[in-house]
Amino acid sequence: MRFIQIGVTAARDPKTGEFLPAVPIYVKATEELAQGEEKLHQNIGKLLAEKMRQYVEGGGMMCKEGVD
Repeated sequence: MRFIQIGVTAARDPKTGEFLPAVPIYVKATEELAQGEEKLHQNIGKLLAEKMRQYVEGGGMMCKEGVD
């Protein structure tokens, strides 16, 4: 049986209000989750590629004169 981590959670110390150590949240892996994960990776890739295109077309990082 395989599990996929979907996030983390952390309770607060009732006396100090500080966060206690984070605990991972897992769900049992299914075919539907695996397909959803693949689709998410594709969507994120497209989003980041579009942002990079905008960055490059906007001139990217401009070098200061005299700096190689």
